[in-house]
Amino acid sequence: MKVAFTGHRKYPEANSEALLGVVESFVSEGYTTFLCGMAEGFDIAAAEVVISLKADYPQLQLLSVIPFEGHDMTMPNAQWKERYQRVVEAADEVVTLSQSYNVNIYRQRNDYLVDNADAIICYYSGNARSGTGYTVRRAIKKCLRVVNLYADSYQIQFFG
Repeated sequence: MKVAFTGHRKYPEANSEALLGVVESFVSEGYTTFLCGMAEGFDIAAAEVVISLKADYPQLQLLSVIPFEGHDMTMPNAQWKERYQRVVEAADEVVTLSQSYNVNIYRQRNDYLVDNADAIICYYSGNARSGTGYTVRRAIKKCLRVVNLYADSYQIQFFG
């Protein structure tokens, strides 16, 4: 079974314990493949958690979903570029959706995540106008399990 990550670019790394706990919970339920949309913030932090767990859970697979070639150039600084590259290098599979940027590419990436997952782990503040909001709404419409790690709401699970 597959889980996709979606979340805001401003993600407090202090939440990493909650993220680790939720990912391990999914692993204990039989989820083995994790899809990362490769944005700075929550996406990359979540992928790093999966990478860190692979030593204890060798069955885990990480799929990096890159919106377009050159997406790494959109990273805000050298630290995020380095983290991005480490995730790409550690991924079991890399899917690049487009050779170049287009105005719909992030929505296409978000659609790919939802269409190829059984569940979503998100860091969603409730901002409906965000890409994360779009992805969460689409996942709920498709009746995917959605676990939100924002603030104390990580215990809340939505089902479409």
